[in-house]
Amino acid sequence: MTDPETPILKGVLITRQQCQLAALEQTFPGWHITHDPLLGRWTATRRAPLSEREQRGGVKYMITYPSAEALGSALADQVEPAHTYGRRANP
Repeated sequence: MTDPETPILKGVLITRQQCQLAALEQTFPGWHITHDPLLGRWTATRRAPLSEREQRGGVKYMITYPSAEALGSALADQVEPAHTYGRRANP
C-alpha cells in the first residue's frame, strides 16, 4: 500500500494546459486539438473532412481561440450544426 501523500509518479509534472487539452480531447473526440504555448493559441481541427452540405450549413473545419475555455465553448457551439448538417446514410 502506498502512502496517500506520496506521488505515484515521482518527477512527473502535469501542466494545467495538458489537463485542459486532455479534457477537450475527451469531450470532443471528432476534433484534433492542439495548444501552441508560444503563440498562446488553442486550435481544433476536424478529424474528417467536411461534406459540401456541412460547409453550407456553417460547420467549421478549424477553430482557433486564445484560451481553452473559449475553444471549448466554440466547439460546443458546433455540436448542433454538425448534427443537423452532418453526413446521412441515405441523403
